[in-house]
Amino acid sequence: MRVMPRASVAVTLSNREGRARAERGQSLVELGITIVLLVTLAMGIIEFGRAFMIANMVTAATRDGARTSAVVSSSNRDPTTGQISSASKSAIQTQVVNEVNSIAPSLFTTSNVAVCQSTLDASCPSVGGINTVTVTTTGLVRYIFNLVPGIGTSFNVGRQITFRDEGRP
Repeated sequence: MRVMPRASVAVTLSNREGRARAERGQSLVELGITIVLLVTLAMGIIEFGRAFMIANMVTAATRDGARTSAVVSSSNRDPTTGQISSASKSAIQTQVVNEVNSIAPSLFTTSNVAVCQSTLDASCPSVGGINTVTVTTTGLVRYIFNLVPGIGTSFNVGRQITFRDEGRP
């Protein structure tokens, strides 16, 4: 059995303590880097999820507005052309705005929503001669965290939904 001199044992213990102290510092640095990366990843997931949710809500609200436009009763239309009355168009715009703003407050105003009828409005697309009604929505959604500099502070959300105009003669 080999016996170590006393001085050698003291040096070995002090080397172990120094190494342990250095490893604790290294562990703290690694933890700090890991936390920063995980928090950034979580913020990105939240931002992307929110953007997807708002885009989905805008699509649903636009679709609901287009469906409502397609089935406007004849009492709210011009009797000869089938043009939807201004009051009904305004009500449809308000419906779409309220539906979107219930999830993303102040995202839309009625100026962000357009209701048009093919063959009656020059700006409205026509589909093979079929009478259609189209609702178009556009808006800007602000980022929550703005993680990537240089891409701006908001992104565009725009949808256009077309239905067959069931109330037209």
